[in-house]
Amino acid sequence: MSIRFATAAFGLAAALLATCPAGASSPGARAAPQRLSGPLLTLEAALALARERAPALLEARAHVQAARGQVAGAAPLLRNNPQLDLQAGPRRLVTGERGMDLAVGLSQPLEIGGQQGLRRDAARAGLSREEAQVRDAERLALGEVAARFLRVLHAQERVKLADTVVVALTETVHATERRFEAGDVPVVDVNVARVARARARAEQAIARGEVTAWMGELRALLGATVPEVPGVQGDLRTLALAPLSRPGGKTLERADLTALEEEQAQARATATLGRREVLPDVTVGVRYQREADETALLATLSVPLPVFARGQEARATAEADVGRIESMLKVARLTVSNQGSAAGERYFARVEALELLEAEALPLLTDNESLARRSYDAGELDLAGFMLIRRDALEARTEWLDSLLQTALARVQYAVELGVTP
Repeated sequence: MSIRFATAAFGLAAALLATCPAGASSPGARAAPQRLSGPLLTLEAALALARERAPALLEARAHVQAARGQVAGAAPLLRNNPQLDLQAGPRRLVTGERGMDLAVGLSQPLEIGGQQGLRRDAARAGLSREEAQVRDAERLALGEVAARFLRVLHAQERVKLADTVVVALTETVHATERRFEAGDVPVVDVNVARVARARARAEQAIARGEVTAWMGELRALLGATVPEVPGVQGDLRTLALAPLSRPGGKTLERADLTALEEEQAQARATATLGRREVLPDVTVGVRYQREADETALLATLSVPLPVFARGQEARATAEADVGRIESMLKVARLTVSNQGSAAGERYFARVEALELLEAEALPLLTDNESLARRSYDAGELDLAGFMLIRRDALEARTEWLDSLLQTALARVQYAVELGVTP
């Protein structure tokens, strides 16, 4: 139903609606769909469910577990295990007698360039990066959940408005029919009222479908195990103008920047590790050897010669990663700063527009509707003029309701850009 018809309908039955509940059914109106029973979902409860069950967060936490495995793999003192060698076999002596040769050796490869410590640093940086990415995933997930929640709340308010319009138009149809029977109005007025009521019922069905659709999207963001709640509850204006929480006395850095910093630290450790590969890994050990009746205890040392493989690939790849991440971090810092400023400007502009509507437009609507109603009842204003005034009034109310939604969404986006809870 267009705003023009909705306004007219709302105005014509304003006096009757004072004693009629907004959701009351009207004669001939289509029955409302069956609603689910259960407690309504608040924004705080929705955010708590998102932290616990959001699919994006579950995936990010799985990556943290994998990173902890890498930290555990780099934790031992030495990278390689000691190796035990055993050799045994018969020997024929020059005298013709048979003897036994036996050799037992124990060796341990050693890295002399501090590579194991660098692997630990890289693994810990990788874990810190994944943990920061979990926080960043939470930032984005909470923003999406809060936005869907606000849209559900706004859709529910539009349903209330649609229900009110249907009730108003039904009363208008009855009143117009009575006036037509009394000869006060032409039949065209009755037809206009009936058409407007039919369009209002269609808009009512669409509005209810929007609530169901937005609730479905909200449940999808919260995970498939979320119970089927009938709807959400909250005051849209309060949520739109609620102050944003900020950590006291600290400069907040978004988690995605922290993740890039940790990735940079990991790349630097990997690059240093690549440069250390030019140093050979030595293998030290001890060897016991017996040949017939002779025995020997030997110390062993094995040193590979880094002639061909000198860590060229690892070094070049890691150094390229360091340069790439440094560039990304510079761009990301500038982008985050600009995004935060833009989101703040947008939010405060929305707040200013909302306050202007509430201060200069909304207080006049009731007076205009009351004056128009008295003029129409006294015959000083025809139906077309009365509907025009009511249309403007409902347009202003609808604009105010939409402004609440846009302000609330702008606040959520501002919180997301700042990295705080919406």
